[in-house]
Amino acid sequence: MELTAEQRKIEQRRRRFIANAWMLMEKTGQAPAPSKDYCQLLVTTEGVIWRWWRISLRRSAVVYPGEWAIAREDVEDDERLMGEVERTFGADTKDQVIHLCNRSNDYLSKLPQKLLVQIASFLSLEDVIAMAHCSKAFRRCCLTDCLWRNIFLQHHKQITPEVEQLAAEHTWRKIFFTDKLRLQMLMSRQRTQMKLQANENEIQNKQVVPIKRK
Repeated sequence: MELTAEQRKIEQRRRRFIANAWMLMEKTGQAPAPSKDYCQLLVTTEGVIWRWWRISLRRSAVVYPGEWAIAREDVEDDERLMGEVERTFGADTKDQVIHLCNRSNDYLSKLPQKLLVQIASFLSLEDVIAMAHCSKAFRRCCLTDCLWRNIFLQHHKQITPEVEQLAAEHTWRKIFFTDKLRLQMLMSRQRTQMKLQANENEIQNKQVVPIKRK
């Protein structure tokens, strides 16, 4: 069924609206054999744009690129689009497109842990504790030594070598929540142990020289 001029204008406006929305994902690739067509997948906050360029070995063939524009709420039910996405990019990409269009995708949990730790370093202590209860990924992030070292540094301004060594033994989280008096006691105990260890090593390294009798 051929579209009227007014319907074509409405369709063009709808496609521009979807394409110009905030970009969430873009992927390009070549479809598997036997087609070998080049495809582009664009996922925006308002829907999905699917573009393809047909590859023909015939010189005389006139092949034009094609485009589909599917509104966000219709993407999951569009079997034609979902089939092309899965055929070209795989089932994982198809699931990701559905999650993005349903606005149920968890962006933060998929970030690298190093970046999550960097983000959490700017939060208050109360927010870090609350963040640890949100998901398993956030809990792992909030228990890392690197994060609690940053938090300790924010509250104490400097880190001495003695505190570094204590943290290696007890973790930075435990050191942070240890009160100052107990921390001083642990540091004093550590210094004593280091002195005893040094004395033992010195005794072991001494060589007993036998006395020769005439």
